[in-house]
Amino acid sequence: MWFKQAQIFKFEEKIFFSAEELEGYLEQLPFTPCPSGLPISQGWIAPTEEEDDSLVFSVPGFLLICLQTEAKLLAATIVRQKLNEKIKEIQLKQDRKVSHKEKNALKQEVYNKLLPQAFGALYRTYAFIDIKNNWLILDTNNAKRTENFITFFKRSLSKIKIASPEIKKLSPILTDWLLNNSHPKSLNIEDTCVLQDPKQVERITRIQKQDLSAKYVQALLKNNFEISQMKMTWNDQITFVLKNDFTFQSLQYQDSVVELSDEDKSDAEEGSFKADFFIMSGLLTKMFQELLKILAKPTDKKG
Repeated sequence: MWFKQAQIFKFEEKIFFSAEELEGYLEQLPFTPCPSGLPISQGWIAPTEEEDDSLVFSVPGFLLICLQTEAKLLAATIVRQKLNEKIKEIQLKQDRKVSHKEKNALKQEVYNKLLPQAFGALYRTYAFIDIKNNWLILDTNNAKRTENFITFFKRSLSKIKIASPEIKKLSPILTDWLLNNSHPKSLNIEDTCVLQDPKQVERITRIQKQDLSAKYVQALLKNNFEISQMKMTWNDQITFVLKNDFTFQSLQYQDSVVELSDEDKSDAEEGSFKADFFIMSGLLTKMFQELLKILAKPTDKKG
């Protein structure tokens, strides 16, 4: 259980539920397969993906949950093709034009007819709750999946209030870290970044597997470009790309972390899952704590 992306939210009030109580809330909205006539179905499943396991996987200080979504895949080109066939049939048989309003009604009719035949794609969004710091950390930085998860989570726990931490403007900070070597000692700047001109946002330069201290990179930064995302390593343990919206992508856990997890694993699959999750959640929490102290606005230093 290793998150590949991450973004952090905070509970506006102290967490009021235990693992058992949280499971009680989630059990009200379990996942069920998508009915043939609906485009999407969502619900909670066991994070271990074992059918009879708990909907909340817990280790000391952390709770792991998983939202499963089944979405019907119906290509717009197929709908358009069938719609055009329907329109031509009406025009030929009735010798008249089809109005815009009628086209919209026909499009919905075609969509509803094709939907039961559409293939359903499953995807999962994991999140863990840091009880001590009052955080919710998602394993995604996709805007749509994030919105779906937060909306469904609030639906499951109607009293809950969640917000993103208030972060300083990151691009100037990341730019200064690279230009002046002023980044925290716990961070190493790697070989990848994205540069963007804040005055002309379409001006973007992507640099991969290059020395970011090279003169041509420095020249771009001095020519109005700023860093919108940059690859870094924290404490020689986690490598990631930090984006200017304070989301994290391409998380990689160094060999020392994986080896530490291997030492804690038992032969049982559950023990392996537990060791991975316990180590990952603890490390991510420590990293977020440190970064928030530096990057959060003064009123939000604790996230």
